[in-house]
Amino acid sequence: MKFLSLAVLAIAMASVYAQQYKLVWSDEFNGDSLDLSKWQHEVNCDGGGNNEMQCYTNREKNVDVRNGSLVITALRENYNGKKYTSGRVNTKGKAAWKYGKFEVRAKVPSGIYLWPALWMMPRDSVYGMWAASGEIDIFEARGGQPTKYESTLHFGGGWPKNIYQGSGPRNFVDLTKDFHTYGAVWTPESIQFFFDGNNFFTMSLQRSFANAGAGSNPYTKNGQPFDQPFYFIINLAIGGGFFGGESQALTDAQARDWASPKFEIDYVRAYQLSNDVVNNPVPAPAPKPATSTKATPTPAPTANNNGNNGATNNGGCAAGACGGAPCCQDQSNGQQCYNVNAHACVTDMFSQRNALCPKGFSACRGACFSTSQYVCNNGRLSPK
Repeated sequence: MKFLSLAVLAIAMASVYAQQYKLVWSDEFNGDSLDLSKWQHEVNCDGGGNNEMQCYTNREKNVDVRNGSLVITALRENYNGKKYTSGRVNTKGKAAWKYGKFEVRAKVPSGIYLWPALWMMPRDSVYGMWAASGEIDIFEARGGQPTKYESTLHFGGGWPKNIYQGSGPRNFVDLTKDFHTYGAVWTPESIQFFFDGNNFFTMSLQRSFANAGAGSNPYTKNGQPFDQPFYFIINLAIGGGFFGGESQALTDAQARDWASPKFEIDYVRAYQLSNDVVNNPVPAPAPKPATSTKATPTPAPTANNNGNNGATNNGGCAAGACGGAPCCQDQSNGQQCYNVNAHACVTDMFSQRNALCPKGFSACRGACFSTSQYVCNNGRLSPK
């Protein structure tokens, strides 16, 4: 009887939540181009430090809106020293939410070593560099395993002292055959993950997320760092650390056999409780240092001091942001520390703003490129 009562209560509570949640933001992708009032492109060949094999571009061939969907396409092509290209977009600086219900209806690509992901990152690095300030992975799938995906939280400390916990790979249906809904309901008590409206995994937030092995604890309360506004990211990576020791194992022959290297997103929707103080998208604050994503080989900048640290072309990086290393105020990612032997802070040929690029490269509308192979024409790259 006790178990029956709890089940009835759970159903009743689910019904109440369904009635109270209010749509506060969405993109139905009904236009003919990406809505830049809601999204921004990430343009780089770094792969977030995940040892990925692609360059992310802002070209329509990689990121397009057509037939009512956002379509991110992985392509085999030599580009800026990489063998593949793809796309990654986010709502950073445009929309972020603290708690809510988040739904994405999508069709998963079909091809070995493709890595589609729907995830959220903190708007501000309140608790420190990645992953001390958290990461919420609503959906991640490994190409070659079409019936499986997983949901994960990252936390505990700055890399490499971060840890993660999640559902692990769960078996569903063939996700590449049709559109399905992937979602999360995030409250102060828990984060519940859903597939086609069915809850398959829950992480309680009524606990400490400190990593005992980190040596220091950035958190003072249960639930931290998942008590801050987070923004959306959608991307399709190729290879990378999600495949473990096979991060670079994709061959050209395997890529030619990709059945459908397209990640199609029908809509993205954010809901919040109508009677909650956070029932509207959290407005973006004044520019801050970029939130670190995956593991980075350089120290994260700090904003504890004002002024200039004396680095060449740093565009106003905070004093001492990178210690003895130079700092670049990258137009897309904020303050970035870098190694002068591998990277340079260049002036974008289109925007005239700073961009952090591999050494010897220039920049065009945030995209780094080889001047021996490409030219920048009115903000678009064209082969020479």
